Amino acid sequence: MAQVQVKGKNAHPARVIWNIETPDVKGGFDRPAGAGARVVREPYGPERAPESVLVATFSYPDDNHLQLVSPI
Repeated sequence: MAQVQVKGKNAHPARVIWNIETPDVKGGFDRPAGAGARVVREPYGPERAPESVLVATFSYPDDNHLQLVSPI
């Protein structure tokens, strides 16, 4: 099987979004943000969601995203 080398930025930013559940989105946000991860959006509560639900979004260098989310 041939290997394919991936180069450059994604032609479709945010096409892939990884969600990682954590009971402490705010606490989990500090570590990658402090390490220099590109912050797309600091912890926030989505519209029409309970106050206990939070989401924080980071971007990888290839423009795909990773989100920390409260368990639902």
